[in-house]
Amino acid sequence: MDDLSIIFPVYNEKDTLESVLSEWQKELNKNKISYRFIVCEDGSTDGTKELVKKLQKKYKLIVSQKKERRGYGKAIIDGLLIAKSKYILSLDSDGQCSPTDFLNFWKARDRAEIIIGWRKKRTDPKHRKLFSWMFLQLFRFLFPSTIHDPSAPFLLYKRKIIRYVKYFKYLNEGFWWGFIGLSIKKNISIYELPINHRLRDKGKSQIYFINKIPLIAFNNIMGLIKLRFIN
Repeated sequence: MDDLSIIFPVYNEKDTLESVLSEWQKELNKNKISYRFIVCEDGSTDGTKELVKKLQKKYKLIVSQKKERRGYGKAIIDGLLIAKSKYILSLDSDGQCSPTDFLNFWKARDRAEIIIGWRKKRTDPKHRKLFSWMFLQLFRFLFPSTIHDPSAPFLLYKRKIIRYVKYFKYLNEGFWWGFIGLSIKKNISIYELPINHRLRDKGKSQIYFINKIPLIAFNNIMGLIKLRFIN
């Protein structure tokens, strides 16, 4: 059995996916980690579907594919259900998270059930950082905590958290807000580590287009409120 499963939700990342997998493979092999990538491809239209099939021959890779979009959160949940290792690492597939931060996470893996990154110098556009700051104020009101960056897509956690999978449906695009909110609600231990946050090498966000953000924000606000008061 592998020590670590790495879940990548993927949508229209043809130009970045192989370089991301290659970079992570080098880092994991260097540190002699037994691992497997889980790529949750989500109905891409840019050639990513075809690329993923080729990459299966080159990398230690399990693929979960759908013809139609299931959404970011559902893609991660499908990856969780596939993973069999004790530890799971969740990352975005756009290359903004650096593999050089991984070893600090791995060394701290038993300090808490969840190790989450903190993007001290976040490289996202100003409008995304503004909406995140505003959402953070609501998040802290509903789930009081000192976590700086509850939506950071760099998390190492123990697979046993899957026992709460039924609660993960309440937020889709804002999946990690819900994941961390639930963890606070259930008194699951969380440890935060600073991480590097890089500019995308190629392409642009496939979710957070500025004209979609108001609807995304509304849906996730409602999801967060439901999560706070659900039994």
